[in-house]
Amino acid sequence: MIKVTLRPEARKGLKDPDGFASGLGIVYSGLLISMAGVALMLFLYFNKPEHVLHPTWILFAGFGIVIWGEIKKARCK
Repeated sequence: MIKVTLRPEARKGLKDPDGFASGLGIVYSGLLISMAGVALMLFLYFNKPEHVLHPTWILFAGFGIVIWGEIKKARCK
């Protein structure tokens, strides 16, 4: 997971700044997983075009992680 630190002025306005930073790290990790799935699809597009949609589950998993992080961020605002 990606470690995120918030600036002091951003920490003041939050109810739970550590939870918010954790949620932001989860969002970044989910986006990283989703973009890895896109890169894999691009690789397959040029090598095996008939298998290009097979890593779609990686995208759904990444976006699920992003949604989880956004929910955690919303609860900590």
